[in-house]
Amino acid sequence: MSKQQRFWNVDLIEVAKMWGRDMSTFLQTALLFAFLALPVVIPTLILWYLLSIDFKIGK
Repeated sequence: MSKQQRFWNVDLIEVAKMWGRDMSTFLQTALLFAFLALPVVIPTLILWYLLSIDFKIGK
């Protein structure tokens, strides 16, 4: 008969390694999202600035 496993019989080193890998994947995804969003964010910020100073083209 095998021993019943309990939740406190976990290898905390392995849990920490898995958490580190998961956090690494999350941060890479967040950085990729931010990098890919730059072509939309930069013109939006420029237009927002021009709107805030009431920029007008021409007379």
